[in-house]
Amino acid sequence: MGDFHFGRRPTRINLEDYRATLTRSSLARPENDFYHWLLGTSWTKFLLLVICVYLGTNFLFALAYLACGPGAITNTEPGALIDVFYFSVQTMATIGYGQMTPVGHWPNSIVTFEAFFGIVYSALTTGLAFARFTRPTAGVHFSKVAVVGSHDGIKTLKFRVANGRSSHIVEAQLRLWLIAESMTAEGERYRRSVELPLHRSESPVFSLTWTAMYSLDEDSLLTKCLAQEASNQQWHLLVTFTGYHESLANQVYARHVYLPKDVKQNATFVDIVTVLPDGGRVIDLANFEKWVPNTSDKLAGEFL
Repeated sequence: MGDFHFGRRPTRINLEDYRATLTRSSLARPENDFYHWLLGTSWTKFLLLVICVYLGTNFLFALAYLACGPGAITNTEPGALIDVFYFSVQTMATIGYGQMTPVGHWPNSIVTFEAFFGIVYSALTTGLAFARFTRPTAGVHFSKVAVVGSHDGIKTLKFRVANGRSSHIVEAQLRLWLIAESMTAEGERYRRSVELPLHRSESPVFSLTWTAMYSLDEDSLLTKCLAQEASNQQWHLLVTFTGYHESLANQVYARHVYLPKDVKQNATFVDIVTVLPDGGRVIDLANFEKWVPNTSDKLAGEFL
């Protein structure tokens, strides 16, 4: 088999995540939700929160110094909030230029507490940032849509997975689940989870792309779900990915959800592989998301 050449680097794919809305009672309140939010939120939100807390606490300490009255901090204008704010910043960061100093019992007490707060806040922020940096992520991208069309004359569901990093993921596994709302004979609603067997659910080395396929038949629950009217479609497809990341030396996980509107029927993906005259193959990731209506019962072969 010839060498592989990338036509383009993979671009960031905006994924629409599925989140169930849960109402919890006070007795079932989850623990450490804020900590997990700090680890899982975006870097932009995390840094904004760190900056806002830093500026907000310095502002509160500045108000406390003002409340101590004129002369509490030397070399500051009476009633000047900006002066005591700068003094608070210097105190929290333990800079200590020496131009402004506290005078009296209450200002020194506030300085003592602020110095302690600054050390703790710096330690917590550093620890959270380190935990975020070292948290292993798969770097796996899923196609925005899944398509249903013919493959070797059989109605087949397809979706694509791409490795967004240059390193390999070994012993990669994909699993596909259909989560559907069902009703019992007694009128009780429950969520039914059915695993849909893929043509190939394992890969010894995942380095480029992977087109996962599931064959539908008349008895398949997914076939019945696809035939439902849009207003009655209470189901979604859940894809889970696991593997061992060589660079991170750790197990990584990823998941994605396809809502009913994300499944395109009578469609096929645009081929992303071009065979070169010398036998090599070019994988054009620019076509990773592209799909077209399926006008033929026989699809062009895809490199998996």
